[in-house]
Amino acid sequence: MTNNLSMQELLEQQEKELNNIKVGETINGKISKVSNDGVRLELNFGFDGIIPTNELNLPKGKYTSDVYNVGDEISAVITKVNHKDGTIQLSKLRLDKEADIKELEKIHNEHRIITVNVNKNIERGVFATYKTQTLFIPISQLDTKFVNDTKEYVGRNLEVYIKELDLKKNRLVASHKEVLQERIDKEREERRARIKAEKEAERARIKAEREAHIAKVKADKEALFESLEVGQKRDGKVVKMMPYGAFVDIGGIEGLLHQNNLSWERVESVEDVIQEGQEVQVYVLDIDKENKKFALALKDINNDPWELIKQEVQLDDIITGTVVRTIEKGAIVKIREGVEAFLPISELSEERVMRVNNVVNVGDEVSAMVIEFKPKNRKMILSIKEANKEPEEDYSEFLEVEESLGSLGELFKDKFKNLQK
Repeated sequence: MTNNLSMQELLEQQEKELNNIKVGETINGKISKVSNDGVRLELNFGFDGIIPTNELNLPKGKYTSDVYNVGDEISAVITKVNHKDGTIQLSKLRLDKEADIKELEKIHNEHRIITVNVNKNIERGVFATYKTQTLFIPISQLDTKFVNDTKEYVGRNLEVYIKELDLKKNRLVASHKEVLQERIDKEREERRARIKAEKEAERARIKAEREAHIAKVKADKEALFESLEVGQKRDGKVVKMMPYGAFVDIGGIEGLLHQNNLSWERVESVEDVIQEGQEVQVYVLDIDKENKKFALALKDINNDPWELIKQEVQLDDIITGTVVRTIEKGAIVKIREGVEAFLPISELSEERVMRVNNVVNVGDEVSAMVIEFKPKNRKMILSIKEANKEPEEDYSEFLEVEESLGSLGELFKDKFKNLQK
């Protein structure tokens, strides 16, 4: 009787415990048996839990014994309570699905990439699995390029973003295109950044080289300028023509070649002597150290014709020259290269001359006396009149007066009579 009461109490206690167990709750247990049909768990109060194979969420191609062993602890969701035999039906698959949904919600919120496996295709897209969940990838979200056939994606693993997650509508939509586009954009951005960095580095290199070149050119120019000495002969090139002369580059620095220094002779036009681009040999004429300027001469400044002629010609010498120009007040006579003298109209003849051309013309060769000569001022004045004048007679021998000869008047009386005739 006592045993019957104890058994009754035990049954009541068991029933009470069974009544407290609710479908949908998660329960833990230890595996007591593993078979092809599933696993059996030992639960509290002597209950057994059963998880069929289809509720174990086994990996594809795996058997129960490949994954589970007796003694393993496992968690599962209660799906059914059998009061008759005191067993509880469990599902690990449902628990895993709930966990996977929560994981996908977090992934969606954090906008993270996951890898899914495509296992089915339809015309409008493909279905892919992520653990226990199935996601749909529309054809427009499969690639950045146009997709003709979705079959090509079956069996492939794709990285995707979850675009839509609606549990009420059971919608899980993913996009592989967004992942690809993001990477393309990232690669473009990285390429742009790399190209920009390379360009900036190249610009910096070119700038540094240019600055170094400029500094070297400047130093070379300064060194070249410092090496200049008046009278030096330099090779140069005419780089710019001006009405008053030209600028000549002598190796990196430019000096002014004035029209007056093109030749020892008169130059009417710069273009008559030199042309732009012409190679020339010039002389350093003057150096302005303070302003870093220098003047050049095409004429040989070391052989000034006026310096040479002053060694040969003296005042009152009779010299020969050629008339090169006539003006109202006289004529310009070329004595030699670079030396011209002035022949005033008043010095053309003893007689009055109304016009210069009545006596001399351009091209005439004339002999004249040097009546004024200032080589330092490049000035020489000639006179045909003086050159043609008869020399005066020398009366000095008659100026010696002796008492025996009488007076001076008596001495020259006959001489004066002859002159008056």
